[in-house]
Amino acid sequence: MRFRLLVTLVLLAPAIVFAQTKSPSIEGVWQISSIVVTGANAVTITTPQPSLITFAKTHYSWVSVNSTAPRPKFADAKNPNKLTDAEKIARFEQWDPFTGQAGTYQLNGNTLTRRPTVAKNVAVMTTNPPIVEQVTLQGNKLTLVAKSAPGQPASQTTATLTRVE
Repeated sequence: MRFRLLVTLVLLAPAIVFAQTKSPSIEGVWQISSIVVTGANAVTITTPQPSLITFAKTHYSWVSVNSTAPRPKFADAKNPNKLTDAEKIARFEQWDPFTGQAGTYQLNGNTLTRRPTVAKNVAVMTTNPPIVEQVTLQGNKLTLVAKSAPGQPASQTTATLTRVE
């Protein structure tokens, strides 16, 4: 009886271990922990503003404030139905560094392809080709590297994300 139990455990152990081993996944909730941009508009941001990036099975959502400082505040409009030029500029300056987009994604090896279906900016929704980034996943750190599009000045953006859930 003990021999049978031992043989059963030995035969099932690899299957149990294999079933519990899960390959690393980008699925989850992330925050930007640093951004490095090279090229003409080079910048390094080590204390980024708030962000929340979610990768589900085939869909993603990306919301972030892309600046080195908090977005500027503006005064209440004198007449909310008829903004002055100065009030419009103040709102634009608050809105401009904000990214909001969601869509589908595919991860093939270390290449992430995102296809936004809704975004703050129409140009992002109609991006053709889609957004392609190289991915490195190490523990709770996800690094995304995007190179400038053909015909654009040479640059590279490296965003490091930290898993929060």
